[in-house]
Amino acid sequence: MRFAVGLLAALVVLASAPALAQGWSEYRNTEEGFLVNLPTEPKMEPITYRTQSGASVPARVFSSTEDMNHYSMTVVDLTSSAVDDDGAKAMAHEASVHRVRGRIRFDESSELDGIHGHQLSILQPDGRRVLIQLYYYNHKLYVAEGNTAPGAFEAALFQTSVAMIHPDGRVVNLTREAREREAAQGKSQPQ
Repeated sequence: MRFAVGLLAALVVLASAPALAQGWSEYRNTEEGFLVNLPTEPKMEPITYRTQSGASVPARVFSSTEDMNHYSMTVVDLTSSAVDDDGAKAMAHEASVHRVRGRIRFDESSELDGIHGHQLSILQPDGRRVLIQLYYYNHKLYVAEGNTAPGAFEAALFQTSVAMIHPDGRVVNLTREAREREAAQGKSQPQ
């Protein structure tokens, strides 16, 4: 009997998972160079971002909220501050800012289609779970953050959808693009 109840509960959860994601859609921003899945159309807010050196640079926050869960992509333009236009330093600084928010569950460098990055998973004192992805591409620092309430599904649908895109909308994949360039150069060179 317990097995049947457990099986029924598991089936209900599995059947409801697609319904939970039905409102989500892909948000593609070719001007800022990213795409991400969000539960609602994002609101954009221009902000001033303070860099590690203390410089103020322009940034934009694209945010979406569903119930008690908040998702955002912050795009920081580092072209106006040459001293801060260093991806490794910018990501290290941003990661240090977030580490104080709670108990660190995961804190490692990562890669997204050949783009170096960093990921953090944080459990805040109030039980909220925060997933943060940091990437530096094309002189911009990207900060993707999913902040979910206790008991809510983690921000996996958001986190796994993050991608950088070219101005024409194609997804950036530096590894594949390098192989394609090498193949094209090999074909064009005389044998």
